Formats: sequence, C-alpha cells, structure tokens
Amino acid sequence: MGGMVLVNGYLYGSGDTGREWRCVDWKTGTEKYADKTIAKGAVIYADGMLYCYSERGELALVEAMPAGFKIAGQTKVELGTDQHWAHPVIGDGKLFVRHGDTLIAYKIK
Repeated sequence: MGGMVLVNGYLYGSGDTGREWRCVDWKTGTEKYADKTIAKGAVIYADGMLYCYSERGELALVEAMPAGFKIAGQTKVELGTDQHWAHPVIGDGKLFVRHGDTLIAYKIK
C-alpha cells in the first residue's frame, strides 16, 4: 500500500501481503521483523524515525531500527473524511497528512 523506505541498508514499510510492517535487509533479503501493532499504511522517514500512517488513521512515530517495531509515540487522525490512503509529506520541520478534504500539519522539529 505505502511503499518502503531505505535507511542504513534496511527497507522499512508495509504491504498487502501479510498486512504487516516489515524490516528487510536490503543486501540479503533477510526479514528482521514483521509486526501488526498498527494497520498497514504509508511510511516516510526523517531524523532517524519512521512516520507510519495506517489505513485506520493511526499515526505512529517508530524508531528506524532492525531490532523491532518500537513505537515512540502515536496518535489518531480524526479530522477529515474517507479513507486514510494519502502519503505523508515532510517539509520545513512539519509533517503533513491529508485525510480526504482535510490537511493536517504536525510540528516535528
């Protein structure tokens, strides 16, 4: 659903197969973890952290570490309408999340 990001030799993201958040070693293809703590979704990376936006509106800040899916903070996107399928964007120290007809900006710097 939301693609993957490559960070320090590891791929992080989620997809339809298994509907899990995964970490995979880029060179060997070895899976480091698969986690269903939050629903599958889109991911973006900045400053050592993964920003995971799930199809259920869960927005989680996750450490980009192959040791496990460790959530450092979490909230729920409740403003807006329809599906939570937009990809988050980071710019000028802000995380932008669109949910239907609503754009939300979170200060992250």
